[in-house]
Amino acid sequence: MVGVGWRCVGVLLAAALAAGCGGSDNGAGTAPGSSGSSGSSHSGVALVGFDASEALIAALSQGHIQGLVVQNPVLMGELSVKTMVQHLEKQAIESRIPTGEAVVTPENLKEPQIDKLIHPARAGNDTSGASLSGPKAKKWKVIVIPKGTTHEFWEALHAGTLKAAQELGNVEVIWLGPQKEDERGKQIELVQSAVAAGVDGIVLAPLDAQALVDPVEAAVAKGIPVVIFDSAIETTKIVSFVATDNYHGGVLAARRLADVLDGKGRVILLRYAVGSESTEQREKGFTDTLTNEFPGLKLISDTEYAGPTFDSAQQKAESLLTRYRGQVDGIFCPNESSTFGMLRALEGAGMAR
Repeated sequence: MVGVGWRCVGVLLAAALAAGCGGSDNGAGTAPGSSGSSGSSHSGVALVGFDASEALIAALSQGHIQGLVVQNPVLMGELSVKTMVQHLEKQAIESRIPTGEAVVTPENLKEPQIDKLIHPARAGNDTSGASLSGPKAKKWKVIVIPKGTTHEFWEALHAGTLKAAQELGNVEVIWLGPQKEDERGKQIELVQSAVAAGVDGIVLAPLDAQALVDPVEAAVAKGIPVVIFDSAIETTKIVSFVATDNYHGGVLAARRLADVLDGKGRVILLRYAVGSESTEQREKGFTDTLTNEFPGLKLISDTEYAGPTFDSAQQKAESLLTRYRGQVDGIFCPNESSTFGMLRALEGAGMAR
């Protein structure tokens, strides 16, 4: 399959989601007669998050979360590996390959396309037997370095990389990454180790848009191509970027929250981490949309960061809720761990819907 074909897969996926699965730009998906916290029968704080896990989907079905913007990590992993192999085999590829995004609500939760997105395949402990130092078993040896390995998103993305390897038959995938999503030094070390081991290609989700630039450019200078996925990096020396439109994901989140709150209320943005380009784009899409489209929504806090773990997110969320108790109507969190931490804090404070 040529590169333009893979791009069409992402575009068609995004279009299908937008048409039928609550991924439309207007944040549609609220059932008739339902209303937000401002002037409605609902009590508690509305929460819109990003990414899906079993715990977050359960909370969504119970009405404790009002929306989740979701990605397609299996497709992202699959296309990242296929794009690298295509480049290694000197085929044409595109510099940007989209993988789609959609809004999941309590109302569209059971729709078939949504159900597939929120219950993706996961790799678990399957490493395919490949190792960085072991002998080369296939034509191509490619290392995939995610931001972390504990979130369910990465398990699903790993499944996509293995799916690509199985379908292609000529590539072995080495899956190695930090445990936590703040270990920039570990990612740098993995890139350097991959170069030293002489892999054919590196597929990387950089933890920091700047900190990984030098290691990536050093790899390219050694003749090892790099595909970036999930989160962009500040260099032009990469093969391609395979990712969600994260800015648009933030736009969808703002529109969904505005829909739930009837366009009125006080809102908190709990950011994720400095330097994480994917979540920074989601945050920017969210704040820009509030400013440009919803003057009735007042952003009362957007300077706090959840940090890399569920625990750090919950601690920061608890602090925010203590400070703004009785003053906040809606909250947006831009990734899985920040959303889960905020959910736990809202439940613990008796402020969840």
